[in-house]
Amino acid sequence: MTKKLSIISIAYNNYQGLRKTLKIFESNVFAEYLEIIIVDGGSKDETPDYLAKQTITQNWVSEPDKGIYDAMNKGLEMATGDYVWFLNSGDYVYNTQVLATLIIALENEPDACYGETMLVDTLGKEIGTRSDQTTRTLPSNLTWKSFKMGMNVGHQAFIVKRKLAEKYNTNYRHVADIDWMIATLRHCRTIINTKITLVCFTLDGHSTKHRKASNRERFWVLGKYYGHIQNLWNHLKIGLNRVLLVKNS
Repeated sequence: MTKKLSIISIAYNNYQGLRKTLKIFESNVFAEYLEIIIVDGGSKDETPDYLAKQTITQNWVSEPDKGIYDAMNKGLEMATGDYVWFLNSGDYVYNTQVLATLIIALENEPDACYGETMLVDTLGKEIGTRSDQTTRTLPSNLTWKSFKMGMNVGHQAFIVKRKLAEKYNTNYRHVADIDWMIATLRHCRTIINTKITLVCFTLDGHSTKHRKASNRERFWVLGKYYGHIQNLWNHLKIGLNRVLLVKNS
């Protein structure tokens, strides 16, 4: 039986970014396998008019929300597919082969699958993969324990069964995504490493703009799951790795 993938995109005053995200779906080549959902926070730019005229999405809303993670929870509630994949406005599928690979992989009914993230600038120029540009390499075998040293799988490069997906904890302002991934992975048993680059992530996102606050919040999230003493030690090693990375660059 064909598995449907719900692709959820969160947008707010980012018309050009949303167009970039949706462009790959305009051909409708994989339409029968996909459900495109847009949750717009009541944008004041061209986004609402665009959403009203386009025919790519199966379901969309443009209304005020309580923040990005509240919007993501709305997207989860709107989704009807077997799997969910969050691609926020400005992020986009690496190429059409990615969609073909995922559709085949999901036929085996894994609980989740993941892959690499390509970092790009606002003009779309590739900077390098997430693994190449950070001290966190993509794990060969992903589990909920894989994030002890930080988020080494991009939120945008993670697909999971909708029935296993937790709600986002809106008490976190900046890093509910890593909390959501860890909490959701605790329900997953069969997890496929696609071993390919799935998505391009534009380096102007929420956590990038609020790096210090994100790091503080992430510290407490990881402590909650892995223990505060072990987490403190892990963060000392993270800091040392960053110093060595800068020194050797």
